[in-house]
Amino acid sequence: MTTSPGTRARPRAETAKNRARLLPPTRYRHPGDVIRLGAAGLVLAGALAVTIITHATYAGASAAAVTALAPAALAGRVLAGGVLAVLVTAAAATVAVTLRYRRFRLLAGLAGAAVLASAVVTGVIELAGGQRPRELAAGAGQWPWLAGGSLAGPALLAAAVAVTVAAAPWLGRPWRRVAWVTLWLAAIAWLVTGTVSPAETVVAFAAGVTAGAGVLVLFGVPDRRLGPQEIATALGSAGLPVTSVEPARAEAKGSRPFVAAAGDGKPLFIKVLGSDQRDADLLYRAYRFIRLRDVGDARPAASLIQAVEHQALAAVMAERAGVAVPAVRQVIKTSDGSALLVMDRVDGSSLDLIPVQRLSDTMLRKLWEQVNGLHRARIAHRSLRSANIVADGTGRPWVVDFSFSELGATQRQMALDVAELLASLAAIIGADRAVATAAAVIGSDGVAAAVPLLQPLALSAGTRRAVGRQDGLLTKTRAAAAAAAGREDTELARIQRVRPRTLLAIAAAAGAFYYLLPQLAQVGGSWRAVQSADWAWLPLVIALSAATYLASAAGLIGAVPQRIRFWPTVLAQAASSFVNRVSPANVGGMALNARYLQRSGVETSAGVAAVGVNSLAGAIVHLVLLVAFVAWSGHGLANAFKLPSSSKLLLILAIIAAIIGIVLATRPGRRLATGKLIPGLKSAAVSLRRVARNPVKMIMLFGGSALITLAYVGALAASVQAFGGGPGVILIGAVYMGAAAIAAAAPSPGGLGAIEAALIAGLTGVGMQAGPAVSAVLLYRLATYWLPVAPGWLAWRALLRRGYV
Repeated sequence: MTTSPGTRARPRAETAKNRARLLPPTRYRHPGDVIRLGAAGLVLAGALAVTIITHATYAGASAAAVTALAPAALAGRVLAGGVLAVLVTAAAATVAVTLRYRRFRLLAGLAGAAVLASAVVTGVIELAGGQRPRELAAGAGQWPWLAGGSLAGPALLAAAVAVTVAAAPWLGRPWRRVAWVTLWLAAIAWLVTGTVSPAETVVAFAAGVTAGAGVLVLFGVPDRRLGPQEIATALGSAGLPVTSVEPARAEAKGSRPFVAAAGDGKPLFIKVLGSDQRDADLLYRAYRFIRLRDVGDARPAASLIQAVEHQALAAVMAERAGVAVPAVRQVIKTSDGSALLVMDRVDGSSLDLIPVQRLSDTMLRKLWEQVNGLHRARIAHRSLRSANIVADGTGRPWVVDFSFSELGATQRQMALDVAELLASLAAIIGADRAVATAAAVIGSDGVAAAVPLLQPLALSAGTRRAVGRQDGLLTKTRAAAAAAAGREDTELARIQRVRPRTLLAIAAAAGAFYYLLPQLAQVGGSWRAVQSADWAWLPLVIALSAATYLASAAGLIGAVPQRIRFWPTVLAQAASSFVNRVSPANVGGMALNARYLQRSGVETSAGVAAVGVNSLAGAIVHLVLLVAFVAWSGHGLANAFKLPSSSKLLLILAIIAAIIGIVLATRPGRRLATGKLIPGLKSAAVSLRRVARNPVKMIMLFGGSALITLAYVGALAASVQAFGGGPGVILIGAVYMGAAAIAAAAPSPGGLGAIEAALIAGLTGVGMQAGPAVSAVLLYRLATYWLPVAPGWLAWRALLRRGYV
């Protein structure tokens, strides 16, 4: 919550309001529709996955169907026809009513939802082979377009569900109940008469709710929330008469803010919480629970009134502890289920709206005294940013908005408060001053607890945006806080539960496994290949795998103008391979190499540039070898990888170019290109020119990169020979180069899953039997990917002990 606006608050509030008003003033987006969209989308995705994985077992011609009342019977014909008549009548009535009241936008939304839901159901059935359960064909003679092979039944049911969901906000509660009861009865009737199958019913409802909720999210719902007049009536009924109520020109998180003038002339601030705020809070907490851990989040309140009562209790407890907070006047529950929290209004402005020169050290120390008082009372604010600190006319800071507060707070929750306020203040007054004023009041221990939490994920969205406008501000704040606390270690706390790249890696591995499943089904051939394998090739495969680390060390040494030691560099490459097992696109290994070079006496900028030059040289060498192997292999590679036609390739390239152009046309895209990509390429080019002056370094750089690739090709060829041989080395090299290029685009660490699939497809495409190909690829990946994990971990530990990283 923010307080009554000053003259500077008006432009910000109005700008935010205009940005959000992509909808008409009479509509808004209800978070509950987002919840329904997500839940129904998950059900629909699950049904689609089951259809694909089980090969149409539940939605094809052999799927089960209920025929308790066959459509051929009189009762079945009457019941199926009656349901059809009801749905058609309801559709006609909907069109007539919307046209009568000139609700053309609503009619377009309902029609779009119906068409989308029908199309989704039809697509799922077509994906299952385009055939419906044979038991449904019994009634084709009576209702030929409704039963049997026709898709009208499930499509019409899905359309009816979508229209019901999309029209629900415009209907009263009795009409909503009538619509849903009728819909469920219609679904049951069509189910028992064999008009739709059980699987089609599930898909129809999931598609209908998804389409209907999607329309509501896109076009909004009618705004029937409490307005100023209803709020004034509720206040008067609760014994708190007011002379005026109007929306506050201020941003509020988790509520709708209003200001009012009480009958005794005192200004009031009113927070209104409805079902939309409740649903938004559930979404927010669910997201944080899935994404984060150990951030002190508690379970949501059981109801709106309990949430408001908790805020009021926290504010009262803070006031009792001597903290300057607005006094709570009353908690009110309205007839529509909304809850009001009425407080005194502080006449002032939030810190983010006050000029920097007016933020004196005295005011800041008073603010930290308020925070210290909160924490002594074991109260965590949980949103302690500058927008929630208000300075009145005398310069006294007030703490407002206890929406996310916790009583009986833990040390972690209070440390998060300190980190939030430090970062928020640093965005206004600078890192050093923010830390100095905090340390003067809460001491070095209080600041030290916040150091590991000074990271973007631990901060609120508003604070992240504020610190993000100044490059490196959060890092400076963390360093200043560590220095004030007397800590050398600035290691961040791990609060991320699931990383998006981890989910992508899992999805990629699962997709690759599903692709490999038909190949692995020939386990008999693979097992026979293993039994007849020539294991004398295994030491050569392992030796070639080990040689890649020597070559990698030579390449890194060649990228650095200074002299660095060879064997510690080899250790660094082995440790990098271990780190890369948990990071996609070799990001972790590149960071470790940059750190190793820094500790070896290379300047930080030169070390980062050397790692970039090494990667660039590897890409160039790989491209050259790819062209060479493909040229040498001739037509033998034609069946290894099925590429799109030239016209499709041109279309793909055109789409990629268009996407790049669109991204560069946006301000963030240009900022990324001019701030990171272009300077990085220039730095790499400068470093490459510097290395080119030394022929020995140049040979080590490109020779090391070439040896890495050729050693992997040799390891794959040796693995193929271990299982009876197959295509020649040139073809195997071409297959490896193509598979490695494909796997480079995979988000999984080391191309896990993607490179196995590509190698097996390539080897079988050039004529190798599936069983030996699978075995050869698994042996190759065992020797080059999995066996080096343990030595890589030992190398990592050795680097740590010797101080190389």
